[in-house]
Amino acid sequence: MTKRIIPYIVAVLCVLSAAAGCEQADIYSEVDFNVTLDAGNTYQVGDPVVFNISGDPDNLIFYSGEPGHEYIYRNRYQTSAETVDSVVLFMQIQHRQGPTKGDNEALEIYYTDQFNGLAGDDPDDDRTMVNTMYTGGMQGWTRIPYDSEGQNNNEYDPVRVKFPDVSVIEENFCLAFFWNPNRNDTPNTYMDTYWVIGNLTVYFPGGVEMTYTLNSIMGQTLMMDTAIDDIAFDNYRGQNAYLVNNGNGSIRLNATQDIVFAGAYYKRPDSDSSLDYNTRSWLFSIPRAFLTIEADQAEVIRNLQTDVDSFEHVYTEPGSYTVTFVGSNTVGFPDPGKNYQESSTQVKEFILNIIPPVLEVPGGSQSE
Repeated sequence: MTKRIIPYIVAVLCVLSAAAGCEQADIYSEVDFNVTLDAGNTYQVGDPVVFNISGDPDNLIFYSGEPGHEYIYRNRYQTSAETVDSVVLFMQIQHRQGPTKGDNEALEIYYTDQFNGLAGDDPDDDRTMVNTMYTGGMQGWTRIPYDSEGQNNNEYDPVRVKFPDVSVIEENFCLAFFWNPNRNDTPNTYMDTYWVIGNLTVYFPGGVEMTYTLNSIMGQTLMMDTAIDDIAFDNYRGQNAYLVNNGNGSIRLNATQDIVFAGAYYKRPDSDSSLDYNTRSWLFSIPRAFLTIEADQAEVIRNLQTDVDSFEHVYTEPGSYTVTFVGSNTVGFPDPGKNYQESSTQVKEFILNIIPPVLEVPGGSQSE
């Protein structure tokens, strides 16, 4: 079966723009190259688009125009909420041990964009502020539903939140976990213990996304029981109000999981290993914006060690793509997408229209 070439699709707009760099003598020679489309191209999804290259640039990089590979976004590192499609928090929580069943009173989860964080060096002020915030009904915070089904050492309960207003990540977005195991003196009763894994994902148009693990965005812990202040911990150095990573009876951020609320036995008269303080405590993420985005990346197709006279790329989705080639003569190798220094550069752009593949139908006719 011979492949049909679609003549009307080969109407391709070629826009040339040349950008000259520095003009120091004896550092580089002016770059001069050209890119043309191969006559055999069909411009269908799944078929290689072949570009013929002439001239002799030291370096040549390629932006396909697909999401994540667009020349216009080569220096984009920050964006705005208006460019965000959605924001999703996905967690998996395993209730390892403890008596809580049928509700989430032992682990409460909240989010806000109106919290500036803890001082981190003033336990009295931090405890007063957080206690006032909590007893006042967590004004400005939204509670994330989580209902534990009771102790389960083998399965995670999924918790997924798609935030109704993406502007929540514009400034001071913060997650808060309140670990408040019920306190009693029943022998052999263990505190509610939780393993948490998860991530926050910001979705941008065209399939571009930025994902942050819970562990990577966490900030400060705060132990609310002042009884902890007078305890000498063997393996901990720091103000006890901000106890972290100290095994059972603390919040751990150094485990395999993103967060571990590591319980222990309740205080019992017959045990020296149980806690002398209540683990009632908070964990806050670092209040911040989540509008960072990776700059779009180019593909290096030619450098001083590699010489090519043609290049091909396959598009997997139909659409209109602005294809960009950037050639340069330079001292050293330029970072793709970055500003070239001590170099002569030239930019060439094509607008390609890629259509769905032509389908063969019985009887030898063709359709799209």
